[in-house]
Amino acid sequence: MFSRRWTARLAEGIRPSGPRKETPAARTADSPERAAQLARQRAAVAKAAGKRRRDADPARSALRRSVLAEAAVAVVLLAVTTVLTTTQPGRAEAEQERAGRTDGGSTAPATTGRTDVTITYDTGGTNGRGTARIALDPGRPGANTVDVALTDPAGKPADVPEATVSFTEKEKGIGPLRVPLERVSAGRLRASGFQLPMAGRWQLTLTVRTSEIDQVTEIENVEIND
Repeated sequence: MFSRRWTARLAEGIRPSGPRKETPAARTADSPERAAQLARQRAAVAKAAGKRRRDADPARSALRRSVLAEAAVAVVLLAVTTVLTTTQPGRAEAEQERAGRTDGGSTAPATTGRTDVTITYDTGGTNGRGTARIALDPGRPGANTVDVALTDPAGKPADVPEATVSFTEKEKGIGPLRVPLERVSAGRLRASGFQLPMAGRWQLTLTVRTSEIDQVTEIENVEIND
């Protein structure tokens, strides 16, 4: 019996105690790299949690939407201001269009201001070719000044024996209304106070006579606006 107790005691003394468990604190203490990694993970978790709290805050969300809306409005206003400051006024565009017209063809009237028409003619006789520039000012219903300038192919004044101008409104059956032109100088005729009764699409008739037998009539349409 004594031997068995002694043998059992010796066996207990040499029995292995099993593997020792390593705590996180011990692993952290043993590995500085592991400690730094854990610190980064904790910081990322804390940052994500803070963002979720901010997004869940109704006041913050409303403020964010308000700031974005104001920024969008500011961009739109800036774009509109830029367009307006770089766009020419309507009258400037009309003046440029009138200045850019070329000789040798009829012109469309401007919607505001003076109406200009250019007509080329050829009576068929000697010195029968030329150009008539007719200006109607202000080019609206009521009293107008009609100015006619006749030039030869070289651009010099053409002093013809006779030139007449009249207006007819075909749709309403008005006219022809003859313009009482008077000679101002060589190749220049003018009438003041000529009355156009209404707006509409008027037919301008120009007759030029360069000799006793050489004569031609040209017709152009003119828009008269209120």
